[in-house]
Amino acid sequence: MPDVSVNLATHNRAAFLESCLTSLCEQTVDPARYEICVVANACTDNTPEIVARVAARYPHHRIFMVEEPVAGLSRARNAGIAATESPLLANIDDDATAAPGWLEAFLNRFAKLPGDVAMIGGEIAPVWQAPPPEWLTQWMKGILSAASNMGAEPRFIDAPEGLFEGNCCYRREAITSVGDYPVELGRVGSSLLSGEGAIHFFLKQKGWRLYFEPAALIRHTIHADRLTPMWFRKRYFWQGVSDYLTHHYHSRNGLDMVDAINIELPLAVEDWAFVSADTPDNLMQSIMHFESLGFVLALTGIMTIDKS
Repeated sequence: MPDVSVNLATHNRAAFLESCLTSLCEQTVDPARYEICVVANACTDNTPEIVARVAARYPHHRIFMVEEPVAGLSRARNAGIAATESPLLANIDDDATAAPGWLEAFLNRFAKLPGDVAMIGGEIAPVWQAPPPEWLTQWMKGILSAASNMGAEPRFIDAPEGLFEGNCCYRREAITSVGDYPVELGRVGSSLLSGEGAIHFFLKQKGWRLYFEPAALIRHTIHADRLTPMWFRKRYFWQGVSDYLTHHYHSRNGLDMVDAINIELPLAVEDWAFVSADTPDNLMQSIMHFESLGFVLALTGIMTIDKS
């Protein structure tokens, strides 16, 4: 049995997949120590051909594909968990590439840490498809998964701090102890649902700890269409929906995270015209309003989400 399984969920990203897979095959770790499971999530492109081509190029690596026909990142990652047996499970996004020492950094750090560490998160270097705008802050880079904003030193972290699920490694025992990823959270198709990291709070409740290892580095593609104020507003509308679903997930598992939630929304039409304007001047204020709007619409049932 290999030491670690790489869980690579992909949805119609064949244009990026070959680079990602190649980087995984060029790791400094002995190929016998890891396997690569590609989960084709409702793919309609030539993903199977890409996987077969890379597997033929690297015959000493175990590379295989499974299919998850129902769209959803959490469903796809759960399919990868079910299709593998290694004690460690590493995630990488399909539009990213792993530095040569990526897996080695995870394996070396797990070997040094106590057995109550559930997950190690890594660092992100952005690959910009277009020059980043001047108004883009370091905090916004975190939203884009263009930076971890976690600092330069390896350390234990608290659950509310944001480790990037697209660059991490779990103990299988830990993630299965919380029932894997909640399928109502995580990206689905073109929606910008998020929140699969809600399992971190559940892990913490069960006594597990989280760790940040900056040496586990990936290079993540930042798509040009995400570098607009309107994308951030859309992203935070879906963050509000995700916040509601996260609250629902925590409550279902006996985690009462908050006693009350303050919601602030503009009331006048002219106020909404201001926060919706596609300019960076009001961006920080408006994205918080859009997050509140997403939460309210999900809470009231005006916007329904399939949680099956």
